[in-house]
This record gives sequence, C-alpha cells and structure tokens, in this order.
Amino acid sequence: MRSNPEHSTGILSFRTDYNAPHQIILSSSGNLQEAAQNFFQALHSLEQMDIKVIVAEEVPDQGIGKAINDRLRRASA
Repeated sequence: MRSNPEHSTGILSFRTDYNAPHQIILSSSGNLQEAAQNFFQALHSLEQMDIKVIVAEEVPDQGIGKAINDRLRRASA
C-alpha cells in the first residue's frame, strides 16, 4: 500500500493557504514581523506532526525576511 504524499508532508508557508492537512501559515496578512514571531513555534509544531518531509516557502527577502530565509536555509542543511 502506497502512502499519500499529501499526508506525509508538512508545509510551512508565508501567507498562502494550500489547503493541505499539515500546513502552518506564518502570516495570512503577509506581515514579515508576524511571520518572524511565529517562525520557531511553527517549526516546532511541524516537527511534532506525523510527517516525513517539511516543505518551506521562502518569504520576501527584505528586512527581517532575510533573517527568516537564512534560518530556513540553515534548517534545511
């Protein structure tokens, strides 16, 4: 029996709702400050889910968004 990739993948998105079962949106309004405040809790929450892979969407690479994207790159290494 093959597993459904949709149910074994977590999604960390900036503001887009992909209507996925294991998704966390950092800021539905697109606020980089809010995204930064939610970032580490979102990663921790995804790590607690029964998933195999986390797909993360980069945020706009400006201001505090540069720091968020840097952390995403480091976490993926």
